[in-house]
Amino acid sequence: MPQGTPNPNTLGDVVLRCQSLLAGTTKSVGLYTRGYLLPFINQAYEDLDLSIRNASGKNLEAVIEALNVPTGTSDLSIKYQAYGDPTANPAIQNGAFVGLFDPIRMWVKSAGQLPQYYTCAIGPRETLPHVNPPGITPGTFAVQVTFAWIGNKLLITPINGPVDIQLYGRFNPPVLVDDNDKLVLYPRMTAALAYAASALTGVERTNVTILQGYAERGFAMKDNIIADIIRQTQGNPRRLAKMGGQGGDCWGWSGNAIS
Repeated sequence: MPQGTPNPNTLGDVVLRCQSLLAGTTKSVGLYTRGYLLPFINQAYEDLDLSIRNASGKNLEAVIEALNVPTGTSDLSIKYQAYGDPTANPAIQNGAFVGLFDPIRMWVKSAGQLPQYYTCAIGPRETLPHVNPPGITPGTFAVQVTFAWIGNKLLITPINGPVDIQLYGRFNPPVLVDDNDKLVLYPRMTAALAYAASALTGVERTNVTILQGYAERGFAMKDNIIADIIRQTQGNPRRLAKMGGQGGDCWGWSGNAIS
Protein backbone atom coordinates (compact mmCIF):
# COMPACT_ATOMS: atom_id res chain seq x y z
CA MET A 1 0.00 0.00 0.00
CA PRO A 2 1.16 3.60 -0.59
CA GLN A 3 3.00 5.08 2.35
CA GLY A 4 2.65 8.72 3.46
CA THR A 5 5.16 11.14 4.94
CA PRO A 6 5.02 13.49 7.95
CA ASN A 7 4.29 16.34 5.48
CA PRO A 8 1.17 15.48 3.48
CA ASN A 9 0.39 17.06 0.12
CA THR A 10 4.05 17.76 -0.64
CA LEU A 11 6.54 16.63 -3.28
CA GLY A 12 8.18 14.30 -0.77
CA ASP A 13 4.84 12.65 -0.09
CA VAL A 14 4.29 12.09 -3.82
CA VAL A 15 7.78 10.61 -4.30
CA LEU A 16 7.21 8.03 -1.56
CA ARG A 17 3.74 7.22 -2.89
CA CYS A 18 5.14 6.64 -6.40
CA GLN A 19 7.94 4.44 -5.07
CA SER A 20 5.45 2.44 -3.06
CA LEU A 21 3.13 2.04 -6.06
CA LEU A 22 5.86 1.14 -8.56
CA ALA A 23 8.45 -0.74 -6.48
CA GLY A 24 6.18 -2.11 -3.78
CA THR A 25 8.25 -0.45 -1.03
CA THR A 26 10.05 2.78 -0.24
CA LYS A 27 13.04 0.98 1.31
CA SER A 28 14.35 -0.59 -1.90
CA VAL A 29 13.32 1.70 -4.75
CA GLY A 30 15.42 0.09 -7.49
CA LEU A 31 15.12 2.13 -10.68
CA TYR A 32 12.46 4.43 -9.20
CA THR A 33 14.78 6.89 -7.50
CA ARG A 34 13.75 10.41 -6.59
CA GLY A 35 15.82 11.80 -9.47
CA TYR A 36 14.11 9.45 -11.93
CA LEU A 37 10.61 10.23 -10.69
CA LEU A 38 10.91 14.03 -10.41
CA PRO A 39 10.47 14.86 -14.14
CA PHE A 40 7.42 12.56 -14.35
CA ILE A 41 5.89 14.15 -11.26
CA ASN A 42 6.34 17.68 -12.62
CA GLN A 43 4.97 16.63 -16.01
CA ALA A 44 1.90 15.12 -14.38
CA TYR A 45 1.56 18.21 -12.16
CA GLU A 46 1.50 20.46 -15.22
CA ASP A 47 -1.04 18.19 -16.93
CA LEU A 48 -3.30 18.32 -13.88
CA ASP A 49 -2.93 22.10 -13.69
CA LEU A 50 -4.13 22.57 -17.27
CA SER A 51 -6.98 20.09 -16.85
CA ILE A 52 -8.25 21.73 -13.65
CA ARG A 53 -7.86 25.21 -15.15
CA ASN A 54 -9.73 24.39 -18.37
CA ALA A 55 -12.52 22.49 -16.64
CA SER A 56 -13.22 24.80 -13.72
CA GLY A 57 -12.04 28.23 -14.84
CA LYS A 58 -10.78 28.81 -11.29
CA ASN A 59 -7.20 28.17 -10.37
CA LEU A 60 -4.57 29.72 -8.14
CA GLU A 61 -6.03 33.19 -7.75
CA ALA A 62 -3.82 35.60 -5.82
CA VAL A 63 -3.37 39.28 -5.01
CA ILE A 64 0.27 40.33 -5.56
CA GLU A 65 1.95 43.70 -5.02
CA ALA A 66 4.85 45.25 -6.94
CA LEU A 67 6.21 48.26 -5.06
CA ASN A 68 8.06 51.29 -6.38
CA VAL A 69 7.67 50.56 -10.09
CA PRO A 70 9.98 53.10 -11.81
CA THR A 71 8.76 56.20 -13.61
CA GLY A 72 7.74 55.64 -17.22
CA THR A 73 7.46 51.85 -16.96
CA SER A 74 5.05 50.43 -19.53
CA ASP A 75 6.08 46.80 -20.18
CA LEU A 76 5.86 44.94 -16.85
CA SER A 77 6.88 41.63 -18.42
CA ILE A 78 10.56 42.61 -18.71
CA LYS A 79 11.18 42.69 -14.96
CA TYR A 80 8.03 41.77 -13.09
CA GLN A 81 7.03 38.64 -15.06
CA ALA A 82 10.62 37.43 -15.51
CA TYR A 83 12.19 34.43 -13.80
CA GLY A 84 15.40 34.93 -11.87
CA ASP A 85 18.51 32.76 -12.16
CA PRO A 86 19.78 32.12 -8.61
CA THR A 87 22.45 29.68 -9.89
CA ALA A 88 24.08 32.41 -12.01
CA ASN A 89 23.31 35.39 -9.79
CA PRO A 90 21.50 34.90 -6.45
CA ALA A 91 20.65 38.61 -6.43
CA ILE A 92 18.35 38.15 -9.43
CA GLN A 93 15.05 36.94 -7.99
CA ASN A 94 11.77 36.04 -9.65
CA GLY A 95 9.60 39.00 -10.60
CA ALA A 96 6.54 39.79 -8.50
CA PHE A 97 4.15 38.67 -11.25
CA VAL A 98 6.06 35.59 -12.44
CA GLY A 99 3.72 32.84 -13.62
CA LEU A 100 0.83 35.22 -14.38
CA PHE A 101 -1.53 33.86 -17.02
CA ASP A 102 -4.76 35.78 -16.41
CA PRO A 103 -4.76 39.34 -14.99
CA ILE A 104 -8.24 40.13 -13.66
CA ARG A 105 -8.02 43.46 -11.86
CA MET A 106 -5.37 46.06 -11.03
CA TRP A 107 -5.02 48.93 -8.56
CA VAL A 108 -2.34 51.64 -8.69
CA LYS A 109 -1.17 54.39 -6.32
CA SER A 110 1.78 56.71 -6.02
CA ALA A 111 4.74 54.86 -4.49
CA GLY A 112 4.80 55.00 -0.69
CA GLN A 113 1.21 56.17 -0.24
CA LEU A 114 -1.02 54.34 2.23
CA PRO A 115 -3.11 51.41 0.87
CA GLN A 116 -6.37 53.41 0.91
CA TYR A 117 -5.00 55.48 -1.97
CA TYR A 118 -5.05 52.56 -4.39
CA THR A 119 -7.13 53.52 -7.46
CA CYS A 120 -8.72 50.88 -9.69
CA ALA A 121 -7.09 50.70 -13.12
CA ILE A 122 -8.98 50.36 -16.39
CA GLY A 123 -8.71 46.97 -18.06
CA PRO A 124 -7.69 44.55 -19.10
CA ARG A 125 -8.03 46.13 -22.54
CA GLU A 126 -6.96 44.83 -25.92
CA THR A 127 -4.66 47.82 -26.49
CA LEU A 128 -3.31 50.72 -24.48
CA PRO A 129 -4.71 54.20 -25.24
CA HIS A 130 -2.49 56.50 -27.26
CA VAL A 131 -2.07 58.96 -24.41
CA ASN A 132 0.43 59.49 -21.65
CA PRO A 133 -1.48 60.46 -18.50
CA PRO A 134 0.08 63.23 -16.44
CA GLY A 135 0.26 61.08 -13.34
CA ILE A 136 -1.86 59.49 -10.67
CA THR A 137 -4.12 61.46 -8.37
CA PRO A 138 -4.18 59.30 -5.22
CA GLY A 139 -7.62 58.50 -3.89
CA THR A 140 -9.59 59.83 -6.86
CA PHE A 141 -10.55 58.64 -10.33
CA ALA A 142 -9.36 61.84 -11.99
CA VAL A 143 -6.46 59.99 -13.60
CA GLN A 144 -6.57 56.24 -14.07
CA VAL A 145 -3.97 53.84 -15.35
CA THR A 146 -4.97 51.50 -18.17
CA PHE A 147 -3.58 47.96 -18.41
CA ALA A 148 -3.57 45.45 -21.25
CA TRP A 149 -2.68 41.77 -21.63
CA ILE A 150 -1.02 41.34 -25.04
CA GLY A 151 0.94 38.23 -26.00
CA ASN A 152 1.08 37.10 -22.36
CA LYS A 153 2.72 40.40 -21.44
CA LEU A 154 1.29 42.81 -18.87
CA LEU A 155 1.39 46.41 -20.10
CA ILE A 156 0.34 49.68 -18.46
CA THR A 157 0.17 53.29 -19.56
CA PRO A 158 3.46 54.92 -18.49
CA ILE A 159 3.22 57.16 -15.43
CA ASN A 160 5.14 60.30 -14.44
CA GLY A 161 6.43 59.09 -11.12
CA PRO A 162 7.10 55.77 -9.32
CA VAL A 163 4.01 53.75 -8.43
CA ASP A 164 2.88 50.77 -6.38
CA ILE A 165 0.80 48.17 -8.21
CA GLN A 166 -1.58 45.61 -6.72
CA LEU A 167 -2.70 42.89 -9.11
CA TYR A 168 -5.46 40.32 -8.69
CA GLY A 169 -5.06 37.47 -11.16
CA ARG A 170 -4.43 33.79 -11.78
CA PHE A 171 -0.93 32.33 -11.64
CA ASN A 172 0.80 29.12 -12.72
CA PRO A 173 1.96 26.86 -9.87
CA PRO A 174 5.71 26.80 -9.18
CA VAL A 175 7.76 23.80 -10.28
CA LEU A 176 8.17 21.15 -7.58
CA VAL A 177 11.81 20.96 -6.47
CA ASP A 178 12.14 20.51 -2.71
CA ASP A 179 10.49 17.64 -0.80
CA ASN A 180 8.64 20.18 1.35
CA ASP A 181 7.17 22.04 -1.66
CA LYS A 182 3.39 22.10 -1.23
CA LEU A 183 1.01 20.94 -3.96
CA VAL A 184 -0.74 24.30 -4.22
CA LEU A 185 -3.15 23.20 -6.94
CA TYR A 186 -5.43 21.55 -4.40
CA PRO A 187 -5.27 20.94 -0.64
CA ARG A 188 -5.43 17.16 -1.02
CA MET A 189 -4.02 15.86 -4.28
CA THR A 190 -1.10 13.58 -3.34
CA ALA A 191 -2.90 10.46 -4.54
CA ALA A 192 -4.05 11.99 -7.84
CA LEU A 193 -0.54 13.21 -8.66
CA ALA A 194 1.09 9.94 -7.60
CA TYR A 195 -1.20 7.90 -9.84
CA ALA A 196 -0.73 10.28 -12.79
CA ALA A 197 3.06 10.35 -12.45
CA SER A 198 3.24 6.56 -12.06
CA ALA A 199 1.18 6.15 -15.23
CA LEU A 200 3.72 8.27 -17.14
CA THR A 201 6.53 5.92 -16.08
CA GLY A 202 4.48 3.13 -17.60
CA VAL A 203 4.63 4.93 -20.96
CA GLU A 204 8.43 4.97 -20.91
CA ARG A 205 8.81 1.40 -19.72
CA THR A 206 5.97 0.15 -21.95
CA ASN A 207 4.18 -1.38 -18.98
CA VAL A 208 0.56 -1.50 -20.12
CA THR A 209 -0.75 -2.57 -16.72
CA ILE A 210 0.84 0.36 -14.92
CA LEU A 211 -0.12 2.78 -17.67
CA GLN A 212 -3.80 1.85 -17.89
CA GLY A 213 -4.51 1.03 -14.26
CA TYR A 214 -2.84 4.03 -12.69
CA ALA A 215 -4.00 6.37 -15.47
CA GLU A 216 -7.63 5.42 -14.78
CA ARG A 217 -7.20 6.09 -11.07
CA GLY A 218 -5.48 9.40 -11.81
CA PHE A 219 -8.31 10.48 -14.16
CA ALA A 220 -10.96 9.55 -11.61
CA MET A 221 -9.30 11.49 -8.80
CA LYS A 222 -8.70 14.48 -11.09
CA ASP A 223 -12.43 14.52 -11.92
CA ASN A 224 -13.24 14.57 -8.21
CA ILE A 225 -10.92 17.54 -7.67
CA ILE A 226 -12.51 19.45 -10.55
CA ALA A 227 -16.00 18.70 -9.27
CA ASP A 228 -15.08 19.95 -5.81
CA ILE A 229 -13.57 23.20 -7.15
CA ILE A 230 -16.67 23.86 -9.27
CA ARG A 231 -18.96 23.10 -6.34
CA GLN A 232 -17.11 25.65 -4.17
CA THR A 233 -18.36 28.51 -6.36
CA GLN A 234 -21.79 27.23 -7.38
CA GLY A 235 -23.47 29.39 -4.74
CA ASN A 236 -21.85 32.59 -6.00
CA PRO A 237 -24.28 34.86 -7.90
CA ARG A 238 -23.56 35.38 -11.59
CA ARG A 239 -24.60 38.37 -13.70
CA LEU A 240 -24.49 38.58 -17.47
CA ALA A 241 -23.89 42.34 -17.75
CA LYS A 242 -20.88 44.21 -16.44
CA MET A 243 -21.08 46.74 -13.63
CA GLY A 244 -21.04 50.43 -14.34
CA GLY A 245 -22.14 50.64 -17.98
CA GLN A 246 -22.70 54.11 -19.40
CA GLY A 247 -26.22 54.82 -20.54
CA GLY A 248 -29.01 52.42 -21.44
CA ASP A 249 -30.23 49.57 -19.31
CA CYS A 250 -27.58 47.83 -17.26
CA TRP A 251 -26.71 46.37 -13.90
CA GLY A 252 -24.59 48.64 -11.78
CA TRP A 253 -24.02 52.20 -10.80
CA SER A 254 -25.29 54.09 -13.87
CA GLY A 255 -28.08 53.84 -16.38
CA ASN A 256 -31.40 52.26 -15.49
CA ALA A 257 -30.79 49.44 -13.05
CA ILE A 258 -32.45 46.12 -13.85
CA SER A 259 -33.56 44.18 -10.82
